[in-house]
Amino acid sequence: MRESVTTMQEIDANSTRIDFCLQRISKYGCSDSFRELYNHYYNRLFRQALYYLNNNPDYAQEVVSDVFIALWQGRAVLSEVKSPDDYLFIALKHAAARYIEKNYKHRRELLTENLPDIQSDDLLGDLNLIDRELRDKYREALNLLPPRCAEVFRLVREERKKYSEVAELLGISVKTVDNQMNKAVKMLYAQLKENLFFIFF
Repeated sequence: MRESVTTMQEIDANSTRIDFCLQRISKYGCSDSFRELYNHYYNRLFRQALYYLNNNPDYAQEVVSDVFIALWQGRAVLSEVKSPDDYLFIALKHAAARYIEKNYKHRRELLTENLPDIQSDDLLGDLNLIDRELRDKYREALNLLPPRCAEVFRLVREERKKYSEVAELLGISVKTVDNQMNKAVKMLYAQLKENLFFIFF
């Protein structure tokens, strides 16, 4: 009985700590808290990615890396996350689905019964249709951003430029780039919160 109580206490403590990390990442861009979040979840996410990707460690590592990159890019809304486990594992599933879709023609061995919602050509077509609809919503939301904010977000998100590169290109500070990204993510989240993962993957 004592062991069971201790385990529940540990679970509660871990949950509280992760919530604290999310708050610090969201509000302050705390790299130490992000590293703690990474260390806490990496092995679990990696094992799940292996399950989705036919036990290929290279593909799994790439997908998990994509998840954490997207989390950092979207960190401004992490303070809104109520269930970190659900949030991260849904993100992982979306990332794995997107990875398989992008590499479908060249890596057919990725198709697996473990991710049944993208098994057939018909379903891949459905996914493409959803993508088009989401892209339209995304573009509409992006057009609502202030011009400089939208420009920064496009350079970082769509052109995959580093903050330092964007700062040099636009003649602004890295801190300003970070502020503009946080502003963009918050505004986009308000418009697209049900489809947030699709913005970043």
